[in-house]
Amino acid sequence: MTERIAIIDLGSNSARLIVMHIYANCAYNLVYNQKETVRLGEGLSSSGLLRAEAMQRAVDTLKIFAHMCRLFEVNTTLAVATAAVRNAKNGPELLRRIQDEAGITLESISGKAEGGLGFLGVINTLDVTDAVLFDLGGGSIELTLIRNRRPERIVSLPFGAVTLTDRFGTRDKVTEVQLLQLRRYIMRHLEKLAWLADVRLPLIGVGGTARNIAKMDQKRKNYPFHKVHNYRLGHLSMGDLWQALASADLKQRMKLPGLSSERADIIVAGVTIVKSLFDITGSDRLIASGCGVREGLFLKYYLNRTRQPEIIDDILLHSVRNMLLFYKGNIPHAYHVAELAEAMFDGWQYAHRLDPRDRTLLRVAALLHDIGITINYYDHSRHSAYLVENARLFGLTHREQMLAAVVAGWHNGPSSKYVRNRLYSEFLDESDWQKARKLALFLALAESLDKTQMGLVQKVAAGISAKCAYLDLAIAEEGATIELAEIAGYQKWVKKELGLQLTWRQA
Repeated sequence: MTERIAIIDLGSNSARLIVMHIYANCAYNLVYNQKETVRLGEGLSSSGLLRAEAMQRAVDTLKIFAHMCRLFEVNTTLAVATAAVRNAKNGPELLRRIQDEAGITLESISGKAEGGLGFLGVINTLDVTDAVLFDLGGGSIELTLIRNRRPERIVSLPFGAVTLTDRFGTRDKVTEVQLLQLRRYIMRHLEKLAWLADVRLPLIGVGGTARNIAKMDQKRKNYPFHKVHNYRLGHLSMGDLWQALASADLKQRMKLPGLSSERADIIVAGVTIVKSLFDITGSDRLIASGCGVREGLFLKYYLNRTRQPEIIDDILLHSVRNMLLFYKGNIPHAYHVAELAEAMFDGWQYAHRLDPRDRTLLRVAALLHDIGITINYYDHSRHSAYLVENARLFGLTHREQMLAAVVAGWHNGPSSKYVRNRLYSEFLDESDWQKARKLALFLALAESLDKTQMGLVQKVAAGISAKCAYLDLAIAEEGATIELAEIAGYQKWVKKELGLQLTWRQA
């Protein structure tokens, strides 16, 4: 049974709606995304109340969200309100108005619950074991200490980019005194958390401030890929960015590449919180996450619906399998090709000298090498490369994703147009291209050994003997005439990449 799930997150600065589609085969994907700036938390820190105009903006926005949910024929709506609503004396009044006027039931969740959802969104989409996760919103910041992929501590602090901007007047030009007072206030709260001090773990950032930090750093470095999720920057880059923002007035900030104009007035408070986290933890890098509370809400629902643990064991293979299901790939063929390719990788290790991580990239490329058929069978390898390059694959660095895309695109043989592609050429150096050619060779041979997609070559044992790369083939009774004819065409490629003569025999 297919299902449309709407996820609504009403925060102190923004209201967001995503619609996820779950298909009959349990594949899922994002079909709609909308963000509106409501500034619900404006003035809250001084009065303890949500302003009438802010409440009206929120109600009007939720009416629009309700309309979009009807258009997309949503079956289930999961809607939460965070810091501004839970901290305001008149928060319950706003929830009643939204229920009456928009027909949406919002749950006001605690800071700990918010941190837990953010954790689920991150741990199931980033390949990290130990880290300090922060989810920085307009009215609060949730801090989670992650150890061994589990949340060891979750703390919510009652300040964020909007509330600190209001409190310290950092909307436009910031004086040294204002900046010093802001820093002291933040550090005073952070220093109360003894487990943060000098923990020296990577920082993972969730929320608009973290995303904008990543986008600005990408622009400053002419980064060729616009994907924010899993983008990394060091503490020196963070320090330079913080100083540039703190010394600029509002008009100057609005012109900074990568910074959203809607966030220019609250960014100084936001980046000062992040800079303070760098200082107190002694962290050397920030990992930006494009996934947080909304993704956590969805995955909690989806994984429970499909009877899976809330923390996915292998996020890379989970996301790869989701792609296979979504693009309706030939799953038995994909897994069989992957097994054959891995057997050659293992048996010819002495000749190629690649490492276990390269084996993982080979598996990803092998599993996804045919998904381009969804677009067009002819030249489907190129379409597969494009889909892998732009996929929501979790657990790969950006460079690894580009490399996997090239390998998938070369499963019928190398093509110079990939080398000329600006995106690939800026990510991959000569050693990467050499690696891609070797991995693509294993994939091309494996694809040839299942040319008919009937599993006629049931198993492969690969090895090296007397300057020969040999394959012992376990073949079905029906024979594998087409497959054996296919691999004969790869002898020159094997000789070029491995310096060995390709031979094969029936086991």
